[in-house]
Amino acid sequence: MSAAPTPMIMPASLPGIPEAFHLGSDDLPFADDFGAPGVHLKLLFADPEGAAFAVRIRFDAGVQLPPHHHTGPVYAFTLKGEWSYLEYPQMPSNKAGSFLYEPPGSTHTLKVSDDAPDTDAFFVIHGAMLVQDPAGNIVARLDAASHLKDWPAALRAQGKRAPDIIVGGRVRYANTP
Repeated sequence: MSAAPTPMIMPASLPGIPEAFHLGSDDLPFADDFGAPGVHLKLLFADPEGAAFAVRIRFDAGVQLPPHHHTGPVYAFTLKGEWSYLEYPQMPSNKAGSFLYEPPGSTHTLKVSDDAPDTDAFFVIHGAMLVQDPAGNIVARLDAASHLKDWPAALRAQGKRAPDIIVGGRVRYANTP
């Protein structure tokens, strides 16, 4: 007969660390044409040390991203619109309310439906997204560190203020560089 496990009592929070962080996603600006025409992105969280970032992306109808490979898992939740992967025509389209898990090592080409304006999705990406050319050569690496640098630069170039977001390492609110 085994002994009952000893209950663990956790403090409400650790000293100096808030219990939670909150951002109003609707209050953050989109960087327009971020990386490709018709891609509107807002960075919500970036943790270069933990190799993870979260983005909300609004796509114009018909947008097609270049093929890309994920080094870590990706979690996607579709808020509005419709999109799919060209390589997997047998897979159902992602529509409002769809949740998608992509295992590490997946490679695909995201395509937004031609008749789905303002497709809106939330992605949590671990590791890097390796953008490929038609021959499969890696032409860009997108990760938490690149988004921390490129998103605020894109906002400023568009005359928008770069707001505080949640930044990892020792989690905190920080103004993007």
